[in-house]
Amino acid sequence: MNDLREGRCGGPASVTYGRDRASGRREKRAKACKLEFMSSANAEPPARIAMGEGIELRRLEPADADAIFAVVAANREHLDPWLPWVEGTREAADTRAFLEQVEENRARGRTAAYGIWQGGELAGLIGLHDIDASNASAQIGYWLAERWQGRGLMTRAVQALVELAFRELGLGRIEIRCAAGNLRSQAIPKRLGFTYEGTLRAAQRLHGKPVDLRIYGLLREEWERLRAASAEQVERRL
Repeated sequence: MNDLREGRCGGPASVTYGRDRASGRREKRAKACKLEFMSSANAEPPARIAMGEGIELRRLEPADADAIFAVVAANREHLDPWLPWVEGTREAADTRAFLEQVEENRARGRTAAYGIWQGGELAGLIGLHDIDASNASAQIGYWLAERWQGRGLMTRAVQALVELAFRELGLGRIEIRCAAGNLRSQAIPKRLGFTYEGTLRAAQRLHGKPVDLRIYGLLREEWERLRAASAEQVERRL
C-alpha cells in the first residue's frame, strides 16, 4: 500500500482536509489545469470501471464515508505502519472531510479516485492523484484491507488505472511511490513492468521518523510495448 492523498496540480503532494484556502489566482490556475487535462483526454474519468468476476472500481463520493471509515477502523493495525493519515482518522467525519477534498480536486482535474468493490464489499481505495496536465503525468496511490491481500486484486486495480491514464486520459507517465520497507506495495509496480528510478531519502514522516520512498515509473510507450508483447504471447498459445 502507499499513500492516497491529494496534491497541487503540477506540484508536490500535500495532505489537506476541508476547503481549499487558495487565492483567486491559484483557483484560476487550477481551472486552467483541469481544462488542459480534459481537452487532452477528451473524456472525463468514468464513474465505474468493471474488472470482471464481480470486481468493480467505483468513484469515491462523500456518501461513502461510513463504509470507508469502517474498513479503516477494522484494519488500523494493518494500515497504520505505512500510511501517515491513519492515526488522525478517528471518526467518519474525518473520512468525509477527505472525500469532500477528493470531490473538489476531481472537479479541478487533479484526481480520479475509486473504491475497490468485490461482490458488494469494499476492499480498499485506489486513485490517480497529483495529475499534472502540463507534464501529462500522475501518481497512483492505493491501500487494501488485510483480508483481501494475496488475491491479485490490487494488481488488477492498478492495471485498470494505468490503462485509464494512458488510453483514456492521454497521460504519458505514471509514478508509484512506496515506503522502502513496504515490500508488498513495491511488488505491484514491479509486477506490472514499472522501472525503479531511485529513492527519495527521508521523504516522508511516519510516526515521527523519516522514511525513504522508492520511486517506480512507467511511460506510455513502455506500457504500449508491454501490451503488444502480452498480446503476442497470447496469440502464440492459440
